[in-house]
Amino acid sequence: MAYYGARTRNAQGGVTLDTSVMTIRSIVTKQVTVPPVTSDFTSFISMPEITSTSFVCVTLANQTNEEQTLPSVFWSTGQLRVRRGAGVLLNVFILTYQ
Repeated sequence: MAYYGARTRNAQGGVTLDTSVMTIRSIVTKQVTVPPVTSDFTSFISMPEITSTSFVCVTLANQTNEEQTLPSVFWSTGQLRVRRGAGVLLNVFILTYQ
């Protein structure tokens, strides 16, 4: 099944993903709690759904006020890295495209 029409933008308003020009193969949605941090203030979360052809969006699951901020989140194949976010509940959206 192909999905079309999804578009994401960065903080400056530039388009970072536009599915009107590519086919989305799958969309996976997960809620994860960030585990305790390591010595460099980073938590690692195993996510085998993230492949080299994935685009990942992360939001706060329980944003209770406007001052609550999303920790820094980075992804690579098979994992998320979260800086200074231990115990935070996150919504993770993994879009895999062709």
